[in-house]
Amino acid sequence: MPADDETARFHHRHPQAALPLSRRQILGTAAVGLAAAALPTSLAIADSADSKVDVLLIGGGIMSATLGVWLDALQPDWSIQMMERLDQVAMESSNGWNNAGTGHSALAELNYTPEKNGKVEIAKAVEINEAFQVTRQFLAHQVRTGVMKDPQTFSNYTPHMSFVWGDDNIAYPKRRWEALKASPLFAGMEYSEDPE
Repeated sequence: MPADDETARFHHRHPQAALPLSRRQILGTAAVGLAAAALPTSLAIADSADSKVDVLLIGGGIMSATLGVWLDALQPDWSIQMMERLDQVAMESSNGWNNAGTGHSALAELNYTPEKNGKVEIAKAVEINEAFQVTRQFLAHQVRTGVMKDPQTFSNYTPHMSFVWGDDNIAYPKRRWEALKASPLFAGMEYSEDPE
């Protein structure tokens, strides 16, 4: 069925959904739309409790869509189905109101580097950044193979900085930076106390 027909059917059944979407809602569902568009045509919405499949993806959000694309690339002979209980995909955790749509790299997220007994622990930050690098490799592969087109439609750099206040907290970012710069993943980080 053409997408326009499906949209018309959805709005007919759910007229309240025809209200204008905010920019955040549109951006939040755009990533899922890109991933869902990359899903193989063999991936079908499960329509029967008696269906037998190799992989059943529960939920139509970004994680299921991405996993479906990944599994199809790794195991093209597997049958894959996705089930979504809502009338649209990406309306829960992947929705722009519930998800910032950012890839965490642990560059600015202070919670990934707890300080214990005066020592900044970087293991979680390294783990998060490694996972982020794998995601970048996966997306680059999707572009190289033509599954996804223009990378600027789904991935953009955004400068970040960490900000703290209070005498007890001011020394922490420098200790964090000194601990993180030992890892090649964080070698490009900069530390500054210059307001300019």
